[in-house]
Amino acid sequence: MTTILINTADVGVEAAAMRGAAAVRDGKLVAFATETVYGIAVCADDDAALERLRTLKDRPTRPFSVHLGRAADAYRYVSRADTPPQARRLIEKAWPGPITIVLKANGHLADPALKPLYGRLCHDDCIGLRCPDEPLASAMLSAVERTVVAPSANLAGEPSPHTAKQVMAALEGKVDLVIDSGPTRHRKDSTIVRADDDGIHVLRAGAIDEKSVHRLAAMTIVFVCTGNTCRSPMAEGIAKKLLAEKLSCQEDDLNHRGYEVVSAGLFASDGARATPEAVLAAKRLGADIEKHRSQRLTGELIRRADVIFCMTRFHAQQIRELGADAQVVQLLDPKKEIADPLGGADPEYAASAGQIAAALREALDTRLP
Repeated sequence: MTTILINTADVGVEAAAMRGAAAVRDGKLVAFATETVYGIAVCADDDAALERLRTLKDRPTRPFSVHLGRAADAYRYVSRADTPPQARRLIEKAWPGPITIVLKANGHLADPALKPLYGRLCHDDCIGLRCPDEPLASAMLSAVERTVVAPSANLAGEPSPHTAKQVMAALEGKVDLVIDSGPTRHRKDSTIVRADDDGIHVLRAGAIDEKSVHRLAAMTIVFVCTGNTCRSPMAEGIAKKLLAEKLSCQEDDLNHRGYEVVSAGLFASDGARATPEAVLAAKRLGADIEKHRSQRLTGELIRRADVIFCMTRFHAQQIRELGADAQVVQLLDPKKEIADPLGGADPEYAASAGQIAAALREALDTRLP
């Protein structure tokens, strides 16, 4: 068998993607670049192509991961309702990107049209899903319009290839088409995580490290005031305490349980301590903000946030003008703005902390999952 090699630099990404998609639909084995390594694409519903791939990879039974052209296609395999919250956040924040997510299928695939593929795609009732962040891969996978599986383009036991040259050296005469898109961006395998009701478990570290995975999977709650030395640090500290109590865990474990709780100020300078009065008021409610250091609200933090709780309508309006989604930005206390106690004495801080704590209890019960 002759392996055809084409280069996106010669024919263009779109033409190469369409040619690759047509070959996959026609039952061919097509090697293509993702952002991590080169893979081999076949249609999962093509008996002959899948058997060729299994023979090539010396993998007679264990399923290959499904590769998606669009992140939202994940919910054709496991419904959004059946996808754990941390996995949904990974799908929505980290995809397209170098993470393979293993999910429980609950005995069936969400789209009834995919029912015949359950046995081919699932192992121990789990399915692996991947949405690459590479133009050629995204275009080709979307154009196939059928379920595509794709392991790395190497023989069993050999290193994953990062260039088309490496693919040709290992697989010439064994695959039908190789699309050369140049060296892969990360030159590392994807990170593999399992997501279940107990949280996110990193099965294989790869292009994204474990700490970043947990940060991406966490629900990021941001509290914002003006200077990040009074109200918002008290809110951050009290929220961590209440969340830890609700989840029966230590505050240090909140990230692994799916929550990132931070605070910032619209006009803050970086590195300032919380005021002594704020530290005392928080301490009286069981929260420790002694180690707090102020930070300015940034565009990156706004983009990362799942919810931004503001102390006043002015804060909320300013943040929306910075580009935040209107649904993300909320008043912490919808009934009454939380006044700035800066310059006041202990009674003003105690009143502010008490209002914050009451609003947080309501939010944890009704506005946060």
